[in-house]
Amino acid sequence: MTIHWIGTGLSSVPGLRRLLAGGHEVTVWNRSTDKAEPLADDGARVARTAADAVVGADVVITMLFDTDAVAQTVKPV
Repeated sequence: MTIHWIGTGLSSVPGLRRLLAGGHEVTVWNRSTDKAEPLADDGARVARTAADAVVGADVVITMLFDTDAVAQTVKPV
């Protein structure tokens, strides 16, 4: 299963590492790239854009800070 995760703050990281350890293909994206990059060491693919983070996913999970973060991330196409 390919899981794409938007938002890699403190609440997300433990669950993401469990998914990766369980053999899932995980793509991550965060508005602050420096928060997503360490997950590459655990096997995650780090997307460069939010749009890239959802392409080809079986499941997309968002864990964003607040409505402003959602508004900045999700833009109509």
